[in-house]
Amino acid sequence: MKKIVASSVVLLSVTGGQSYAAPVLQVKSQASESLLELEKSFLQALDSAGITTGPVGPAKKQSKTRNVRLPVSGGAFDLNGFIGEVNHAGGLRFTALDGTKVKLHNLSLESYEGKPRVTGLVQINGSLSGVVPLFDIAIFDNSTASLNPNGKVTTMQLGLALTQEASDLFNTELGLFLPAGEEVAQLVAKAKLRDFRPKYYSDDDSDDSDDSDDSDDSDDSDDSDDSDDSDDSDDSDDSDDSDDSDDSDD
Repeated sequence: MKKIVASSVVLLSVTGGQSYAAPVLQVKSQASESLLELEKSFLQALDSAGITTGPVGPAKKQSKTRNVRLPVSGGAFDLNGFIGEVNHAGGLRFTALDGTKVKLHNLSLESYEGKPRVTGLVQINGSLSGVVPLFDIAIFDNSTASLNPNGKVTTMQLGLALTQEASDLFNTELGLFLPAGEEVAQLVAKAKLRDFRPKYYSDDDSDDSDDSDDSDDSDDSDDSDDSDDSDDSDDSDDSDDSDDSDDSDD
């Protein structure tokens, strides 16, 4: 697995370099979703250790892959520098050979003080242990996001590297040693901002009425072929980890 040093850089940039005086805006719930793409080397390490993985509902497995689709549940951004966060519903589950179950709930993409990262609520064998910084964000050249005139932040491609806390979690609870800094996934995110106005994007206030464009999220419908993921709804309780066997043929 590649080891990447997370960089402290501005997470998002605005297409075209427009200037604006913008407020803090809420992220719309259930208007978009992010895709968590697990690295092949990470999956191979899990398989070698006999650790199964899958989504925690309402997240779903992407069709014909072991990637996970994470519904956006909220968040907020200060558009002056895109400081803020995108929250997700659901998450990831891991089950070790000895039956130990670790779930990572409510993954949150955060960017504060130049330290972008992903946090999550950790559950171990049915007991919550608190919110933990799980992944540092390693920025690739093509990973800056864009804000379009309709208030949609899109096409983030963010490399996720294990934090020391996540490394300790895998080692202690699942018996898998993965050093801090190992790149294990990429997060491709979309977020629609509530009450967005074109004047936040440019100096032209003439087309404020286009906020009805929420329909532009219809491009997320390309995941409609993932309807076969309905079996992931059984993640509502810990007993459902018996379904880990469905991941073995991926």
